[in-house]
Amino acid sequence: GAALGTLVLLANEQEQSRRALHASLDAERARGDRLFEENQRLQKELDQVKLELKLERQNKFATNKQKQDSGDTADAPNASAAASTTEKKKRGAPVGHPGWFRKTPTQYDWAVDVAAPKRCPHCDGSVSVLDKASATKHLQEDIIDGRYRVVLYRHEAACCEACGKVAQKPGDGEILNSRIGPHLRSMAMYLRNVIGISYRKIPQVIEEFFGITFTPAALIGFETILADRAKPIVDDIAKKLGSSDDAVHADETYWTLNGDRAYYWVHCDARFAHFQFDTSRSGQVSRDVLGEHFTGTLVTDCYAGYEAHSAGAKQKCQAHLARTARDWQKLTTAGSADFAFFEAIREFVQNGCRFHRLRGNGELTEAQQVAEKIWLRERLQQLIAYQVSHEKALTLQKRILKHQHEWLVFLDDPQVPPTNNLAERALRPLVVLRKITFGHRSEAGAIRMARLMTVAETAKRHGHRPSDIYYRLFTQPPGRVLR
Repeated sequence: GAALGTLVLLANEQEQSRRALHASLDAERARGDRLFEENQRLQKELDQVKLELKLERQNKFATNKQKQDSGDTADAPNASAAASTTEKKKRGAPVGHPGWFRKTPTQYDWAVDVAAPKRCPHCDGSVSVLDKASATKHLQEDIIDGRYRVVLYRHEAACCEACGKVAQKPGDGEILNSRIGPHLRSMAMYLRNVIGISYRKIPQVIEEFFGITFTPAALIGFETILADRAKPIVDDIAKKLGSSDDAVHADETYWTLNGDRAYYWVHCDARFAHFQFDTSRSGQVSRDVLGEHFTGTLVTDCYAGYEAHSAGAKQKCQAHLARTARDWQKLTTAGSADFAFFEAIREFVQNGCRFHRLRGNGELTEAQQVAEKIWLRERLQQLIAYQVSHEKALTLQKRILKHQHEWLVFLDDPQVPPTNNLAERALRPLVVLRKITFGHRSEAGAIRMARLMTVAETAKRHGHRPSDIYYRLFTQPPGRVLR
């Protein structure tokens, strides 16, 4: 019984309410879509951050001291200077503490008579033999042919006519004034610098197998003497690498020096390996080793420190490129353009490494080599022009573009490999030793290990046993060992 105008008015009000309700529903749907998209974006960012954190922990894990605040950093030099002036000497043994001395052997396995030298080892003067004086006896413990031996060296009494000092020359396998022989010393140095056993465990190993006791401090003394005698050889190896016209590989790994960050650098080729310890990661360290006028081909990763090198050519490591593409591909969606971009990089590297291997084995004809070179150069240009949108894909593409003339140097020079595996394999023992010993406490110890590893790795490249070279350094002049 209501009037028609009342019905129309009520219908209009209901229509407005319905429209308002639909508008509210549409707004909630749009808000839900935005939240869903934001959730998906945050989930992708979270997955990427998790992967980046994993990669960062794998590559950068170290025991660094925490950085001080900016206010404290300004006063750091003054504080360190004040600490150095007030630093006390290391506390020694308590008063009355009994010292530890090696027991003198009472028996020996054989005796060796050593004649007096013709010239004085101190001043090169004439030597006169003292007929009435008794011979000087020297007992030396060593490991000879895998067994514990004690050798008695009887030195003919003689003195220099010019300086008046006692004139002696070492016998076969003898180190003058040393209770421990060169065989045992070279074995201990091999266990330390090649196998990678800590200072404290090496004396335990020697005592368990051969019954000879000595302290870790004595082991450091052996290492100091050997590193000093190895220095001319290490310098000669650096000069040979710097004057090479072939491919020289370079790489670096971090080290811990008394809790602070330091670095080991390696420069090597198929015949020589040189290790350098430094607290800096500046590329100047590499330029100091190879020289400012290096004309060979430098094979490295994409670290910016090598950019200032005046090398004849530079080959970037394709293995690093493939490894980065493999890790960052996990952050993209399968089937996307970014996923395909990373897959194309891995295929590019795989084909380049296969080409270098087959060409070196003589399994490719001239026509096949030309075809492979054309394909690799065209694929490199395709990677540079690839349409990508992911942040990591753009970063890797910029890296490829920056070094576009340094990825395919190996195509024109068969002596240059496409990867830097030679240097990475040389650094691998250092990485293992870092995880066992946590670095060095002193810079002198790190420098000693760099020298001895240089000798050991170069010896292996020439088909020699590192322990034999260590033995020769203990018993022969460095020049003879070098030859």
